Amino acid sequence: MIRPLSFQELMEHLDDILPEWLLGTLEPARRDAAARHLDGCARCRAELARLTPAVDALGALVPPVAPPAAALTRLMGQMEGPGRFARWAGRVAAFLDVTEGRARELLESMADASNWMPGPVAGVELMPVETGPAREGMMAAVVRLMPGARYPRHAHLGREWNLVLEGGFREDTGHEVWPGDELEKTDGSLHDFTALQGPACICFTVLDGVTSFEERVDGGA
Repeated sequence: MIRPLSFQELMEHLDDILPEWLLGTLEPARRDAAARHLDGCARCRAELARLTPAVDALGALVPPVAPPAAALTRLMGQMEGPGRFARWAGRVAAFLDVTEGRARELLESMADASNWMPGPVAGVELMPVETGPAREGMMAAVVRLMPGARYPRHAHLGREWNLVLEGGFREDTGHEVWPGDELEKTDGSLHDFTALQGPACICFTVLDGVTSFEERVDGGA
């Protein structure tokens, strides 16, 4: 761990770290401390101004190279296409108790629109999935909520686990769940949640029990 600047160091000059400042490689806490020092130190501001042209000139030492024509298409495919979920294979495998190979297949199958079915309300879709031995007898699905879609208020009669891969949602308590977060709901818990603005919220859900809706739901069809 990079330690923050001490009071004594802040009282001295920043010659040793000004190059890192200009390159943008300072750890945030040290950068904030250095910024406070620069506000009150004319000498360090002058040294920063002297170094700036030299650091800016570093970019001119390497001639720009045009990327291959297909690079942007490939990059966008990795960022927006089905392959963007491949990095979650290990987490999904552990979450469902399946092999990583099977997890990758499940993640790829999310691109097939025919695998999805309407959820309990408009803006919510479900894709049922199978679990491994440790989750035997439990129901599991991928849930996709369009931005702003609200999942109706319901009680958990049993336990439920959620793993968010993309987007996020906010529970009625104000608690927000983001990509990489896992949320467990205990037996008897009650809540509703709303998908955050941005990309659709996609999460894996495993339910050991049933849910009971407190509100009338008409289906998402």
